[in-house]
Amino acid sequence: MADEHTCDPSCALRRREFLGAAALTALTLLEAACGDGQIGPAGPASTTGSTTLVVTLSQYSALGAVGGVARVDGGSGAPVALVRTGATSFTALSLICPHQGFTVTVNGNAFYCPAHGARFSGTGVWTGGQRTTNMVTLASTYDATAGTITVTRSGSSARRDD
Repeated sequence: MADEHTCDPSCALRRREFLGAAALTALTLLEAACGDGQIGPAGPASTTGSTTLVVTLSQYSALGAVGGVARVDGGSGAPVALVRTGATSFTALSLICPHQGFTVTVNGNAFYCPAHGARFSGTGVWTGGQRTTNMVTLASTYDATAGTITVTRSGSSARRDD
């Protein structure tokens, strides 16, 4: 007596194809539900095109002295830091780690990538930890009369805040 639930080999292949397609669909839906293509607390956020950021120096006491460093993006858009390099000169740096795009943190008068341990000087030069390139310098313009710096955040960049 033949078992009613046994099917020919072609039936098993179709079942495997169905299960594979169902699993792929479930993963696609999960990715869409996460919104950023990553499973976890945060994934890459990307910015494209150019945007400007106007920074009022009086709002950042750390920038009152030469060598001072501050994150100045206010938590929106691509992360940016300013470094006071002279009485009237500043360097704007992208806080997106050149290694894998994680957000670099201000660490005193220098920078540190908490994801990979890369360390950078106050001017964005790689000094140790995970081997990578220097941080990206952004175009900036100082207006002494207004006490502001305009930073251009341009190009495509990705960041991870894991």
